[in-house]
Amino acid sequence: MSHTHRRDGYGRRRGGPDQARGRPRGVWGAALALACAAALTACGPDGGDADAAGAASEAPTSPTSPAATPTPTGTPAEPTQSPPPPTSAAPSATPKPGGIARCETDGLALSLVANGQEMNSKYFDLRLTNTGSEPCALLGHPGVSLLDADGKRVGEPATRSQDGTGDGGAVRLRPGQAAHATVKTAGEGVTDGRCWPEAATLLVYPPGSRQTVTTGDLAGLRVCGDSFQVGPVGDRAP
Repeated sequence: MSHTHRRDGYGRRRGGPDQARGRPRGVWGAALALACAAALTACGPDGGDADAAGAASEAPTSPTSPAATPTPTGTPAEPTQSPPPPTSAAPSATPKPGGIARCETDGLALSLVANGQEMNSKYFDLRLTNTGSEPCALLGHPGVSLLDADGKRVGEPATRSQDGTGDGGAVRLRPGQAAHATVKTAGEGVTDGRCWPEAATLLVYPPGSRQTVTTGDLAGLRVCGDSFQVGPVGDRAP
């Protein structure tokens, strides 16, 4: 019995220290758990303050720069390049040589009159008569060409010369008055018959005009020797 008692006593003595050590470990464990819970509540990732900080960091920031001002739709865009330089102006439809209106083609009549032969050349008087009711003026050389029966040009247009009575000044024409220009070509006999085909129409641009007047009466004009010239208008026949 006494042996058994010692074993039980020994057993109680061994169990006693274990229980003594177990009690402090339980107290410290509970204290540590409380401390961690408090720490997590204050600053842990699942805490309320942490949620608020995260929400604040994720909130969109307000723009700091002002909104761009819209471009007015009704304002034309600025040109991207400089405009081209101006070209020469076209001549006025009614320039005023001598201070009065230029003669228009619808107020002029064309005629051609043979004016003889001299020094191996044949001369013709080209007349532009004012058929209007008001005075008008002409200045310079007319443009002269020959056409065949099909309306195709014969040879080349007349070149300019200084033959005739025109002095380069404006010619003022009263109603019914004519301006005169000298047309010249080589005589047929001195060119060995080297002449252009016979023409059917004389076509004339009055000085300063882009319109034409014509006549079918050529007064025997036939260009020979490739010589075909016209002088400036004057106030009298050559």
